[in-house]
Amino acid sequence: MRDSIPYVSYNSTGLFEESEEMSKLPKKIKTQLKKEGAKWDASIGRESSKQTASLMDDADVFVARRPPRKPVCLRLDPFDLSMLKRIANRKGIPFTQLMSMWLHEEIEREKEQGTI
Repeated sequence: MRDSIPYVSYNSTGLFEESEEMSKLPKKIKTQLKKEGAKWDASIGRESSKQTASLMDDADVFVARRPPRKPVCLRLDPFDLSMLKRIANRKGIPFTQLMSMWLHEEIEREKEQGTI
């Protein structure tokens, strides 16, 4: 789910609650999102599971696109670069993609630990 950017999260009561990302939105948009969430919660609550499944089957897939990647220059130890290329070769992916994946995983780990 790396391509989507969530602004609201769903809690157990069926209402949208404000998250860190949502607090960056203007107040008017936050209010509109909360009203829309409540409206959808109410309408879904009145439908049977068959109706909901039918609607989900007919729904179009929506993907929020991330901004394009930016190039970065880095100075690496030659031995580390050589090892990185070997690992990437064994995995069958470009070494730059492997570096990007490792960096992303570490950033996510730091976010989960609450250090950033």
